[in-house]
Amino acid sequence: MSTLKEKIRKSKFGKNILIIAGGTAFAQVLGIIFSPIITRIYPPEQYGVLTAYTAVLGLLVISASLDYQKAIPIAEDDNKAINLLVLSLISLFSVVVFVTSLLYLWGDFFLSVLDSEVLSSFKYLIPIGVLFAGLYNIVLQWGFRTRNYKVITRTKVSQSVTSNLIKIGLGLLNIGPIGLIIGTITGQSAGITSLSVPLLKKRSSFVSVNLKSLKYVLKRYKKFPLYSAPSNYVYTASNNLPVILLVSLFDSTITGFFGLAKSITYLPISLIGNSISQVFYSESANLGKENPKEIKRLAISLMKKIAIIAVIPLLVLLFFGPILFSFVFGKEWYEAGIYARLLSIMVYFHFIATPIGRVLEIFERQREGLALNIVRLVLVAGVFLVSKIMRFSSYITVGLYSISNAVTYIILLILVLRVLDHEIKKVDDKLI
Repeated sequence: MSTLKEKIRKSKFGKNILIIAGGTAFAQVLGIIFSPIITRIYPPEQYGVLTAYTAVLGLLVISASLDYQKAIPIAEDDNKAINLLVLSLISLFSVVVFVTSLLYLWGDFFLSVLDSEVLSSFKYLIPIGVLFAGLYNIVLQWGFRTRNYKVITRTKVSQSVTSNLIKIGLGLLNIGPIGLIIGTITGQSAGITSLSVPLLKKRSSFVSVNLKSLKYVLKRYKKFPLYSAPSNYVYTASNNLPVILLVSLFDSTITGFFGLAKSITYLPISLIGNSISQVFYSESANLGKENPKEIKRLAISLMKKIAIIAVIPLLVLLFFGPILFSFVFGKEWYEAGIYARLLSIMVYFHFIATPIGRVLEIFERQREGLALNIVRLVLVAGVFLVSKIMRFSSYITVGLYSISNAVTYIILLILVLRVLDHEIKKVDDKLI
């Protein structure tokens, strides 16, 4: 471990990961510190409104820019990247206008379909939230293109501070759940300005934006809206489906155990895995598609290091999961530790696959990613269907769910390596 730490310290890639991961972790710690204050200001029913709001917002923001923003880091030059940024903004504004119109005409009906009737009084805050979250996602991708990691880290911290302080301030004014929603929106918008400054300094780059160039990037990167955007929804469905099916097969208590176990076991991914993924995508995009050998070298090196680091929490959960959960959360949560033990196998491979899977986006092979996510969704539904027919216990059901997901992540890793080998062969063939 000491050797590994030394390598990370000397590695620029490792330092960038530590910068992003450190900022993300600090922002989440701030959220935890502020939580007891906020929960004493707002009653549970008002938190329920925020939960419904963030759920609907998350559903709409996933692909509000039709995923064109993800192509910004991998664009061949800054002119194409600027046009992609403008195209992303056009897509975002179009979606916001569409959502606003939909809520104005049939808002109550759609909120009832989503089981979010509590948002009827706050429905016009939904498109505002989509706008600011979408804007941040777009300028964030420009930040990754320019590898502006320090500014990105500051935005993560400022989002947490801004969101929590506004929630507390408005809560003390006793204005109700709107305080929580406004706090969430302003938190999402924090950092947009600082990430936009480098763009504003390069205003001359916007001269390249014209209808012809916009049409070109719209067609050139069409795989992002065609495959990447739907893939996001399929992936989200496969993640949320187990909770719904567990309630229908068993009861809310087991679902509660599963929910806590999943949230805790996924902490390494939310704190570190996503940061590694973002930096890997940024660095690989900087290397360019014409350098697949170097991307493969980086991917394999990263894969090995993550596999070594992640084995520690894996073994801890496998051997001591139930004991740890009962000690930290109370004896009544012992069973959640059993589910954490079962989920640890899936989380281990997910942790490894999260950053490496971005190779499919770098080489625009999102079709394969969509197909694999559909397979994952079918497998998840199949596991619970078999469980219902065979009347399996909740332990067997969750265990099968974990194994089936682990298999799809292993397939993803194999697929990525095959894609890289194919791209290396293409480059070598050109040189002959």
